[in-house]
Amino acid sequence: MPALRDLQQRFAAGLRGDGPAGRNLAVYRATVSANYRAAMAATYPVVRLIVGGAFFDTAVDAYTAAFPSTGGDLNVYGGRFGDWLAAYPYAVHLPYLADVARLEWAIDEAARAADCEATPARVLDALSRATADSVPMLHPSARLVASRHPVWRIWHVHQPGYCGDMAVNLDDTDERVIVHREANAIAVERVPPAEWTFLEALRAGAALGIALERALAHDDAFDLAATLSRRVQDGTIVGVSD
Repeated sequence: MPALRDLQQRFAAGLRGDGPAGRNLAVYRATVSANYRAAMAATYPVVRLIVGGAFFDTAVDAYTAAFPSTGGDLNVYGGRFGDWLAAYPYAVHLPYLADVARLEWAIDEAARAADCEATPARVLDALSRATADSVPMLHPSARLVASRHPVWRIWHVHQPGYCGDMAVNLDDTDERVIVHREANAIAVERVPPAEWTFLEALRAGAALGIALERALAHDDAFDLAATLSRRVQDGTIVGVSD
């Protein structure tokens, strides 16, 4: 077994370009790099559009060297990229880039999340009997992203087919976004701070009364009934736990 372990370690080093085997494994190393780049480009298309292909590929190469995949499916790889970009020295002139990546990862996760069979009528009926201690449950695809930058606007203007005003005011701050799956599509929506706080509390498992208190702390005009109705109808809230 030590011999096998040594062989595996030398093979891995060769793929990374380390050691004497590096030149002999150059073709395999190139294939691995191309696969990583393609997988990351599929997950982070807006980040790639913002920085350009050459910059993106160089960043991906550095990221994958730091965090190589531990599984065989690159479709679920790259979850640390946003945090990594925040510390990437060549991206310091793009302070919003890390949060755009975090938003794109949330979209990727939402697309892969489990389904949930729930009808709005059934959920609304359960909510009608809810108490302050009840816990409304979010759809498994629901993801919440908060940023000091206008990440939704940046993401939106880089979508395929967008033909409106491309201007982005980078002075806009404190943008909050919800991502969730609706039927066969992914919804990416800006929400007010109070509603985002309410949904974030529910996502963390807080009871209805606690979530409401946190929302009202942001905005004493927060409309609980309207929020619940809207989020049940669009499939964000899918049940109630006592």
